[in-house]
Amino acid sequence: MFFSVLLVVKNEERYIRKLLDGVLQQEFPQDSYEILVVDGMSSDRTKDIVEDVSQKNPGKIRLFDNPKETLPTGWNLAIQNAKGHYILRVDGHTMIPTNFLQSYYDLIQRKPNMDCVGGVIRTEGKGFWGTINAYVYSHPMGVGNSMFRITSSSSRWEGQVDTVPYGAYKREVFQNVGLFNENLRRSEDIEFHARVRNQGGQFYLSSDIASTYFARDSLKAFVQKSYADGKWGIIASSGTRGVMRFRQLAPLMAFMTGTALGVGALFNDAFLISLLTLSAVYLMMIGVSALGVIEKHGFRAYIPTVMQFFLLHFTRGLGLVGGYFSKQYWKVKTGHEKWARITTDHVS
Repeated sequence: MFFSVLLVVKNEERYIRKLLDGVLQQEFPQDSYEILVVDGMSSDRTKDIVEDVSQKNPGKIRLFDNPKETLPTGWNLAIQNAKGHYILRVDGHTMIPTNFLQSYYDLIQRKPNMDCVGGVIRTEGKGFWGTINAYVYSHPMGVGNSMFRITSSSSRWEGQVDTVPYGAYKREVFQNVGLFNENLRRSEDIEFHARVRNQGGQFYLSSDIASTYFARDSLKAFVQKSYADGKWGIIASSGTRGVMRFRQLAPLMAFMTGTALGVGALFNDAFLISLLTLSAVYLMMIGVSALGVIEKHGFRAYIPTVMQFFLLHFTRGLGLVGGYFSKQYWKVKTGHEKWARITTDHVS
């Protein structure tokens, strides 16, 4: 079994060296995997670092430029140049243990019929806001029933799921389903996974595979990501059935309900009472959900964590609404069938 490990990066100078070192130091036969790095025209030292590591490890790393800079174009470029029986994608702001590939190999041996396998993410953060953001992205109130995010390091879980992070895909998946949709700037993975599921593909998650993901370390970056995830999630769903799951639509339903009750409250006291009641219940829920941060980071992190839960839900809901009315929504909707049809011919 031969793995192609794909790293599509842009401006990841803080993490890329440690990530590459982690991939190079795997407790797995060195001749059984390759490393492909696609750089999205980084403006920092990312590419210089990759070249430096590559020179110190001749023949192990192939580096490509991605002039279009977006993630889907980067992944597609890497996939088309990959040689592996299994194609494994890892994000740039990630750290992996030395048994990472061996764990994938073991799971594939146990579950050979699965089209894609993956593991859980332990989210960490740097600095005050980074630690709060990590907490929010690891809690069911923040990410719903995403087992790959909420499974704790002290528990073991595995089973079939609707998506996995850092998936190891059978090569045949891309030959049958096509590549990532390059009309998308984000959410290309959930759109691709929906296409896989729609053709009967199966995903399997095991906590035996674990990686560390570093959350955004500022309030501004957190809000920007939340809005973009909402916007591009709904855009991705415009041309593909089954992209949005309940956990992803919940912020939209809450946003629309709150807006409707808010407008109604201007004209009728019953709407006002309903709005105040639901708001109180919601505040209680996020307040209780934020209690765990006190044990980890002290009481000073409590109120900011409550705020982050609200901002996550509000900005994602706003993004979902904004995405529907964006020109990209209709561009993706009208161009999807052509895209899906032509890309199946691009993987040999």
